[in-house]
Amino acid sequence: MSAANDLSNEARNLRDQATAGAGRVADDAREELAQLRRQVEHLMKDRVTPALGDAADAVQDYAHRARESIEDQADTFAEVVRDRPLMAVGVAALGGYLLGRLMGNTYVYPRDKR
Repeated sequence: MSAANDLSNEARNLRDQATAGAGRVADDAREELAQLRRQVEHLMKDRVTPALGDAADAVQDYAHRARESIEDQADTFAEVVRDRPLMAVGVAALGGYLLGRLMGNTYVYPRDKR
């Protein structure tokens, strides 16, 4: 019986050591994850967030410049149409004709083919 008790005690000791070792591994893993989380948060705060802010500012500046350019071109076009209305109508008619010719035989309602 003594051998059985020794084996049982040895098995308990091994189980306790394994449990303690697993606990240490889990604690180490938690600490590593916490450290990685801190590093990622630091990188986000110091590098990514300012870069995103700079990119947003650049996009906003490009959008503002594009809007001003389009408004200027629209004003210029409106001024030309006001100064020369007959020429504007002629150009529009010519453009419509050319577009119709380029589209060829494409119809909204196809003809019956008999």
